[in-house]
Order: sequence, then structure tokens, then C-alpha cells
Amino acid sequence: MQDEVVLLMDTFFYICIWKGQTIATWEEQKYHEDPEYENVKNLLEDPVQDAHYIMQERFPMPRFFITKPNDTQERKIKSRINPNSSTSTPQ
Repeated sequence: MQDEVVLLMDTFFYICIWKGQTIATWEEQKYHEDPEYENVKNLLEDPVQDAHYIMQERFPMPRFFITKPNDTQERKIKSRINPNSSTSTPQ
């Protein structure tokens, strides 16, 4: 999970889009609304379109959410990417 990445994750029960800190900042500053930054607009819209396409074909319908660093939903992604980060390993 890096600052300049948009992650689309499909775990069957969840479909989630995680935006790195840099991407989230660009979105907050509304770069995607400026015609000069059409590539940022595409970067934000393409994963959402892909997620909706996946959900159309899926039964049962997965839960969909968009999250960013330090958001409450981010824990769901972190637990899937690195499930052992919350447990200690014996040495």
C-alpha cells in the first residue's frame, strides 16, 4: 500500500477501492475537476467502473466501499493484505 496507488480489491464478500494518501489529497484538492488533469479523473473513475462491472455479475452482491489511509474502513483491507500484522509470532 503506497501513497501514489489506487487499489481495487475483490475478496468475494467485499469489493473495495483504496486510495493512497497522494491520490486522496489530489481528490480533496479537486484536481479531477480540472480539464488539465483528465488523467487524474480517469485514475479515480476507472476503478469505480470496474467495481460496478464486477458487482453486476456477482451473486450474492458484495459490499462495496471506497477508503483511504486512516479511514475506518481501511482496517478491512489491511486485514486481508497482511492478516498476521495484528498477531505476534512466537520466537
